[in-house]
Amino acid sequence: NGFIKHRPVVIVTATADMILDEPIVAVAVTTTFTEPPPRECVPLPWDARGHPATRLRRRSAAVCNWLIELRPSDTQPSDAYIPTKWILRIIQTINDIRQSSDPGHPPAR
Repeated sequence: NGFIKHRPVVIVTATADMILDEPIVAVAVTTTFTEPPPRECVPLPWDARGHPATRLRRRSAAVCNWLIELRPSDTQPSDAYIPTKWILRIIQTINDIRQSSDPGHPPAR
């Protein structure tokens, strides 16, 4: 409908697999999800004053079936990051979703 919403994403393309201005894959971050979170959502660390790592100020989750392909030039620089423990959960959730929808699909890394 012509509306563009800027939102945080979690980049899931491994750094070693990134090629200058070639597309990368990310998952969208949302603040709108149920409790308990659906299986495709991985809750992320947040704090009302801004989490020291993620910088998130609201209850948020990575939506692992909402994959987005974008170019690095489409992103805004940030010093925020997702701690390894959560990245591993996100990758595992993506793989679980892929396996349940297409058992022949190779796992993400």
